[in-house]
Amino acid sequence: MKQVNKVGRPSENRDNRAKLIRSARELFVEQDYDKVSLREIAKKAQVDSALIRYYFQSKLGLFMAMLKETAAPVTEQLSKANQNIDEKSSELLMMTYYRVMSENPDFPKLMFKIASTPISDKNIDFQHILDQIFRPKHINLFASMQQQGLLKDGVDPLCAQISFFSMMIFPFLIPDRIKNTIGIKITPEFMLKLGQQNAQLLQFGCLNTPKNNTIESDK
Repeated sequence: MKQVNKVGRPSENRDNRAKLIRSARELFVEQDYDKVSLREIAKKAQVDSALIRYYFQSKLGLFMAMLKETAAPVTEQLSKANQNIDEKSSELLMMTYYRVMSENPDFPKLMFKIASTPISDKNIDFQHILDQIFRPKHINLFASMQQQGLLKDGVDPLCAQISFFSMMIFPFLIPDRIKNTIGIKITPEFMLKLGQQNAQLLQFGCLNTPKNNTIESDK
């Protein structure tokens, strides 16, 4: 096995680590966790396989880092949304999610697969990862919005939360055959357009914004 140099140029170290994260994400989306080997990841990343143990200690360590780092922009926006809740919170979260996932359109399928797997001794680590990424206090956004008086009268916060999650997640779970039939391509440009339209659906359907109050008072 080649000797791994722990001292190198910072930019080269970052590049190698980023290549491993990117290659791991692609392979773990395509195949089950058990079927992906360290050698396969290193080959796809075009780096020495010993670097995986250097940066991540193990395949599980790489898998955990890949999930956390890919989801990081979304979880950061979730945290911000809960710290400073206003009528733009849901829109900003949705747009952040669409932006990140349009660059990794198969990643939500991986997250959905992990979340749908019954908990066992074999996959308990995966469930812990999801718990760390999506903490309950971070995803109860609409309950917090209701407490702030930001939801219209009659809007159930739990139902609004489910509608919101459906808008966020479903576009990335649509089977390829259906996407091809109706002419959908998950690109950053399309997701930006979809995000803007879904934000309007939320605004006029659920949110008690000043703009909506003006419209209703004019009727």
